Amino acid sequence: MKKFINILLMGLVVLGLGYYMAGSYLKDKNTPMAQDFNRYNLLAKRSPKFMQIDYDDADKEQDGSYTFYADAYDRQGNWHEIDLHSTDDFDDGELIKLDTKGSYVKNYSVIHPNDLPYKLYRLFMN
Repeated sequence: MKKFINILLMGLVVLGLGYYMAGSYLKDKNTPMAQDFNRYNLLAKRSPKFMQIDYDDADKEQDGSYTFYADAYDRQGNWHEIDLHSTDDFDDGELIKLDTKGSYVKNYSVIHPNDLPYKLYRLFMN
C-alpha cells in the first residue's frame, strides 16, 4: 500500500510539473493548440490587449469572416502576437479592445481612441 501511495504521489508531481512547464511555455504562444490550452491555463493572466484593424494583414475565410494576424499591445505597451477571428465588418484602422487570457481571445469590442491607455494612444495615433 505504501508503494502504491509513493507511485501515486510521484505521478501527481510529474503531472504537475508537466502542466507548469506546458503552461509557462504556451501562455504567450499564438498557435491554435496554445490558444486552446490558454482557455483553461491557470498560469495565463486574463488581461486586456489593444489592436488596430489592418485588412492587409488579414485572411478572408470561405464563410465570409476574417482572421486578423495583428500586433496587439497590453496596457504597458508590451507587444503580443494575436490572431483574431471575426465575422464582424470592421473599418480599416479601427481600434479593438481584446479580452484575452494568454493568446486566447475571449471577447472583443470596438473602442474610441480616447479609451486607450496613454502609452498606447501615442503608439496608435502616430
